[in-house]
Amino acid sequence: MKHVLSTEVRPSSVADADDPFRYGWRYVRRTEPDGTVVIAEIPLTLEDLLYPEEGDFVVHEPWHTQDFTYCYSTLTAWYADQPEVVVLGDCRVDWGVAGIRPLGPDIVVLFAVRHWLQQTTFHLAEEGGQPVLVMEIASPSTRRHDLETKRAFYYRAGVQTYVIVDRGPEGEAPPRLIGFQRGPMDWVPLPPDARGHVPLGPVGLALGVEEGRPWLYNTVTGEREPDRPELQQALAAARASMQATEARAQDAEARAQNAESRLQDAVQERRQLEARVRALEEQLRQRPGDAG
Repeated sequence: MKHVLSTEVRPSSVADADDPFRYGWRYVRRTEPDGTVVIAEIPLTLEDLLYPEEGDFVVHEPWHTQDFTYCYSTLTAWYADQPEVVVLGDCRVDWGVAGIRPLGPDIVVLFAVRHWLQQTTFHLAEEGGQPVLVMEIASPSTRRHDLETKRAFYYRAGVQTYVIVDRGPEGEAPPRLIGFQRGPMDWVPLPPDARGHVPLGPVGLALGVEEGRPWLYNTVTGEREPDRPELQQALAAARASMQATEARAQDAEARAQNAESRLQDAVQERRQLEARVRALEEQLRQRPGDAG
């Protein structure tokens, strides 16, 4: 059987014509009438970003990757010891709701998951779970999906809290946080607290903006959750401190051993001198006087 790899360009808007692969691509396998298997590389459309398929490669801006990686890894670590809580990142989710096709939220946190199959698509009806939080890091190309289309879908899917990190239509503005909490009939705006942080529902963390990027904060202590470079720096500092402490301990132990050795030598010398004194005293007793 012959295999052929090809690149195909689907019709797109005028704005996308110069770079049809600007959103990303997917590979589609098909068999030609002559039996040749063609694996075609097809550019993604804006609708494909709303309704992803397994195996899609989506192009992201560097700041999107940074913000997503930090938020996803922090939330994953936050629930590391709770197996019934699942944090999905850039994962296709089948909500099990009629009329809603599978979507690909940047981050979703699910409580009370019955059995996580760890597949490319999370099937809510099969695996169970309550979607308590969805976070989207809005890109210019998908901003309308995040602010409008997905917002309606997520409410119908039963999401409790929906938070968007939005950098504007050009993707260059400082991020602003848009938060919603589930109301009886529709989303209710989720106002920030006194520090400007948006609480993330029952998660126990809040989202804020500092130095031009989003950060997560512990709602009890108010402390900012570190990112990976900060953790690496803290680990390096802790290791250096531990090594310095170990070196001091070894030095102190060596000095103690030397002191102990000197003490033992002094004790031995004293015993020898005491024995010498006793011997001399005994000799004097045996010689009460000399004839002269």
